[in-house]
Amino acid sequence: MLSMKKLPPSHLHGRILKSREVSGLIFSEAEYPARTCLPQHSHENGYFCLPLQGNYTERCGSREIACEPATLAFRGSGVAHGAVLHDAVCRIFVLEVSLRWVERLREESLTLRSTLEISGGALPRLCARLNHEFHRADSAAPLAMEGLALEMLAEAARQPATRSSRTIPLWLKRAREMIIEQFLQTLTLAQIASEVGVHPVHLATEYRQNYGVTIGESVRRLRVEHARTDLKGNLPLAVVALRAGFADQSHFSKAFKASVGTTPARYRRMVRNS
Repeated sequence: MLSMKKLPPSHLHGRILKSREVSGLIFSEAEYPARTCLPQHSHENGYFCLPLQGNYTERCGSREIACEPATLAFRGSGVAHGAVLHDAVCRIFVLEVSLRWVERLREESLTLRSTLEISGGALPRLCARLNHEFHRADSAAPLAMEGLALEMLAEAARQPATRSSRTIPLWLKRAREMIIEQFLQTLTLAQIASEVGVHPVHLATEYRQNYGVTIGESVRRLRVEHARTDLKGNLPLAVVALRAGFADQSHFSKAFKASVGTTPARYRRMVRNS
C-alpha cells in the first residue's frame, strides 16, 4: 500500500500563481481546475487557507467541511485531508507556518490547534488584508505581511476548540448543492426545505450547526464572490450588483465591504494596480 503523500514547504497540489517568503513565513496563491478531486495528503508545514474564488468540500478525518470565500481553515503539520472542487475554478491564498514558528509560539505559551475552521470575524478579515499586501510591490509590504501574519497567529491561538465531528446528512448536502448552483436566483427557505424533504426550521438549524453560517450568509458570500470576478472587468458597479443578485448598488456595496473589508470601487482599483 502506498504511503500518503506529504507536501514539502512551498508545494501545493494546485498551480502556484505567486509565492513569497518573509521571515520564514511562506505566502502562496494557487489555482485549481473545476471538478477535480485532490487525494488524501498532508503538509510538512502547518498552514492557513483562505478561498478567494470558487467553492470546494474538504474531507478531513471523518468530517466534510464546506470551504468558500470569507471562510478560513488551519491545518497543522501532518494533518491528512483531501478535497473535491465544485463547478468553478478555485483560487486560494495560503500562509504556511514552519515548525520554527510553532516552537516560537510555544515559548510564549501559545498553541495552534491541529484543525480550525473560522467563518467570518477577525481572522478571515486579517487574512484578506494579508492577501492584499501580498500583491503590493512597495518596500513596506514585507513588514506589513509579517505583522498581519503574527496577528493571525495570535488570534488563532485564542480560538476555542473545533466542535466535535459530525456526519452531514445527505439531505443537507443536497440543500447546500442547491444553494451553490442557484445562488443567483431568489431562493426561499421553504423552497429549499421542500426540495430536500425537511421542515424549514430543521433545515436552518442544521445548516448553521454544520456549516457555521446561515443559509442567507452563504448566499451572500457566493454573490460577493461572483461580483469579485465581474469587478475585474469594466462593467458599471450597478450592473455588477444586479448580475450578482443584489437588489441595488447600495445593498451590494454594504454586503461587499462586510465580506471583503473594502468597497467594490476600491477593490477594483486594487485589482487593476496589482
